[in-house]
Amino acid sequence: MARTRNHAAHALRRDEILDVAERLIRTLGYDAMSVQSVQDELGCSRGALYHYFGSKEAILGAVIERMTAAGMAILNPIAQDASLGAIDKLQTLFSSAGSWKSARRDLLLPVIRNWYRPGNDLVRVRVEAAAYEEFRPIVAAILRQGVAEGVFSVSSADHAAVILTALLAGSTDAIRRLLLDRLDGRVPLEEVERFIQAYDEAIERILGLPPGSFTLIDPESIRTWFA
Repeated sequence: MARTRNHAAHALRRDEILDVAERLIRTLGYDAMSVQSVQDELGCSRGALYHYFGSKEAILGAVIERMTAAGMAILNPIAQDASLGAIDKLQTLFSSAGSWKSARRDLLLPVIRNWYRPGNDLVRVRVEAAAYEEFRPIVAAILRQGVAEGVFSVSSADHAAVILTALLAGSTDAIRRLLLDRLDGRVPLEEVERFIQAYDEAIERILGLPPGSFTLIDPESIRTWFA
């Protein structure tokens, strides 16, 4: 029993460290965050902190791993839902993610602004790379299902998943930057709508879907974020 309690206490303390580190990354930027700043927030010694993580880079790796796991926890049940056809499954992945983000808009907006400060370039790239590395096999499985159902026209589901995932990674970055431009009054709403529609069309062409059958961001989410 003692070993179980110690394991639980270790896991709890590890999460406390990651909570502090993630908050400092989001507010200060990764470059400005230091092991000392994490120590100061926690009120612990360097030796106590190094019992969990041997370096600042190790802390970053654990933060990225935890953030990726949280995202996959939302997406995996959808991908594994046997009641959904491939098109509905793919669309639900994006609509669910969009609804989750829209419900947290006020919390996420300052995070997004800080995410694009120079001090977070490294962590942003690493977080997104880790997320899409996990996302690609999910997309490939859905594409294979769609080919079997006769609704996706791709010669190789695995290769198409690589291309589609790269497109989605680019769209995420581009749409965030467009959001910041929109909030600062540099682009009109109509430009946002045309931009997102171009991604819809590109995805439809990759999958061989008829025009208007896929929506990357639904109109309600566009209004919530950009209007």
